[in-house]
Amino acid sequence: MTRDVHDALASHATAFEVRRELHRVPPHATYEVALDGRRAVCKLATNDEGDPATEARVMEHVARHAPIPVPRILAVGPDYFVAEWLEGVPEEPRVDEAWARAAGAGMAKLHAATAGDCAATGFPRGTAGEGLALDGHPSWTDTLRALLLDCRAFLAARGRDEGSAVAVEVVAFVDEHPEAFAGAGEPVLCHGNWVPDHVGVEDGEVVAAIDFEHALVAPGEYDYWRAALPAFEARGRPALGRAFRAGYESVRPLPDGFARRADLYRMINTVSYLKSLHLQDRHGPAGTARRAEWMTRYVREALDGLRERYA
Repeated sequence: MTRDVHDALASHATAFEVRRELHRVPPHATYEVALDGRRAVCKLATNDEGDPATEARVMEHVARHAPIPVPRILAVGPDYFVAEWLEGVPEEPRVDEAWARAAGAGMAKLHAATAGDCAATGFPRGTAGEGLALDGHPSWTDTLRALLLDCRAFLAARGRDEGSAVAVEVVAFVDEHPEAFAGAGEPVLCHGNWVPDHVGVEDGEVVAAIDFEHALVAPGEYDYWRAALPAFEARGRPALGRAFRAGYESVRPLPDGFARRADLYRMINTVSYLKSLHLQDRHGPAGTARRAEWMTRYVREALDGLRERYA
């Protein structure tokens, strides 16, 4: 694995400069660099959980197929990519109703443009050259099962027994109640973390979208709730949530029952966030333990309510 940004850049240019580290949260580190005089970004995996090469191929696919500005890829290695600097994502984003409406519309444009690209849900995977393949599944619930089992394996390998156990409980619910996800919609390319830090807006339009590391081919409502729940609902911003929905629906309708399925995505996303909590390890042992305990308790309470609803 290439663990040094200088080694990555030296593979593609003789004239390069590492200007500053922009972001370091496992499993990635991101740098502002110059490559042959061009301002650029290098994203590098810091452990085996990172896959910048696939992220680069996803962005190339978006650039070809969707009206969403993304960084232009300059170079790709097995565990890094280099992309041109993309203006438009502010370091301190201002989140208001105008941002929420434009971001909702931008997400819907991404979904509308990629609907029909894939016949199944699943995980994008970079291939040789500039290719992008799909590790697909027979159904949306099969993809959710694979997502949850990945979280379980990660948590179990790190001795997070309660998190691993609750992931297994959610898998069992998905297996027992596939009808809960009926009507979720056709597969589209989902960003997976369409939040203010990753989406720049100017004059009512999305002008930049970055960080596609959580991309998934899934029903659009998965992407919708991955954005709306942490950005608006969890922060007590109902007006922004309404603006986001209005923006989305100005481009593309949401499926019947999508609001009812929000509880399902709250539960599944929380399992995913448990993995991120331990992967990123940003709160110290005591802080991480408190958050993990709260999240595990929330999932079990959500499961109780959903089992009753779908009994």
